[in-house]
Amino acid sequence: MSLPDRKMPEGGLDEKHVSSEVMSTPPSESDVIVKDWDEEESAVRRKVDFILIPTLAVAFFALQMDRGNISAVLTSSITHDLHITTNQINIGSQLLSAGIVLSEIPSNIIMQRLGPRIWLSGQLFAWGLVATFQAFVQSYAGYLVTRILLGFCEGGFIPCALYYLSTWYKKDETSLRTSLFFYGQMFAAATSSLISAGLLKLNGTHGLEGWRWIFLVEGLITLFIGIIFTLLVPPSAGDGRPLIAAGRWSYFTERESHIIRNRVLLDDPRKARGHIQIKGRDILNTLKEPRIMQHVALTLVAMTSFQGITQYSPSMIKSLGFDAVRANALNSVPVYCSMVWLLILSLASDKTKHRGPFVLLAITWNVIAYACLRTSDPHASQWHRYGVIAVANVSYCTMHILNIGWLSYYCRTPQERSVAMALVVMAANCAGIAGSQIFRTSDAPKYLHGLTASAAIAGVSWVICFSLGVQYYFRRQKARSSDEEAEKVPS
Repeated sequence: MSLPDRKMPEGGLDEKHVSSEVMSTPPSESDVIVKDWDEEESAVRRKVDFILIPTLAVAFFALQMDRGNISAVLTSSITHDLHITTNQINIGSQLLSAGIVLSEIPSNIIMQRLGPRIWLSGQLFAWGLVATFQAFVQSYAGYLVTRILLGFCEGGFIPCALYYLSTWYKKDETSLRTSLFFYGQMFAAATSSLISAGLLKLNGTHGLEGWRWIFLVEGLITLFIGIIFTLLVPPSAGDGRPLIAAGRWSYFTERESHIIRNRVLLDDPRKARGHIQIKGRDILNTLKEPRIMQHVALTLVAMTSFQGITQYSPSMIKSLGFDAVRANALNSVPVYCSMVWLLILSLASDKTKHRGPFVLLAITWNVIAYACLRTSDPHASQWHRYGVIAVANVSYCTMHILNIGWLSYYCRTPQERSVAMALVVMAANCAGIAGSQIFRTSDAPKYLHGLTASAAIAGVSWVICFSLGVQYYFRRQKARSSDEEAEKVPS
């Protein structure tokens, strides 16, 4: 779904007006961008893809690994060792989500002042330390404190990274790149299950339980990724000098930097502002925008049903008769499948320049799959029941990822985009607060009440998505009619 392209006004930036550091001032009327490239653009864009996206995705891998390993920990002895129940574990998950929600917008404001390299790198090290020291908690209170600290440190990373990513690409290129960025999360969700399965075998080694090994090793992996990220991430769009280069070399030639900056400015001249200031007025204006709040509501509702199922999938698989190690390994299979599903929908979205139908398709998968999981035959074979759980997890968070690309496409200013990304990620984490309570200890091991709630909530998200798509359709039709009327007026 797309609106008519905005025409570039006469006036822009000449290469001499754009420094290799940051595009810090708006274009003046006397500045002109001249497109002096053609075939070079595709090669330069691919180079940006190969440098930027893996660097951001590996950081996202670390975030999801440290945030999501609680599902693997639940299959170990943490409840016995800390003398708590799964309901109390859920409270820890809620506190983590609450910490993220509270720090999302402040994090975006700080990032605009410090720059993405400094702020995102600092976040990686901060949550890496907290994640590592989770291995040494001895009480329920200690568990709760580390979970909320982890949330505070992780808060804002996703919208900050998405905003930074958007400064390198044209608007119609962002959907696929957003999906590729989220591959870091999906790959972590799948691979960390395999890592955790291996770490659980260390149970009792050097006096540490399996769940402590998971927190310790995966936290140390995050700290290592933090070092790599800090050394390799480019500071800003068009500036290809990573910290490891110490100013001696750049990923891009001067010609490539010129193309990277100016092709984006031709698409959206407002990106010439570089680091922006987010004021209270910007936040208020974004909150007052109905379409943005509908995207936020869509994420909140859809992700609530998804969060509960994801957290308890390893436990449901284990209840089928598999041991903890095998349950975590099997849990990785549908997430790997979801990476293929997401790629197909993202490519189709960019190709057709429509976003809404593919968000609706992803939600439709969830509605049907959750209903099938709820009504599956409890007397069926072990592998049949596992297959139903796997199918329910194939769509994973595809809807959330595509919805972010859908929302980003229609954001009108850099401030609105930054705040909107923060709001939608806040909604996803608020969904984690609600979703953590869908599956209760008293409902184990079949979780029939939790599955009923998940299917019903997914159905509500389908209605919200359909309604939003209809609104965008009529909005496009109105804009098209206005353009046609304007063409009939004599100049």
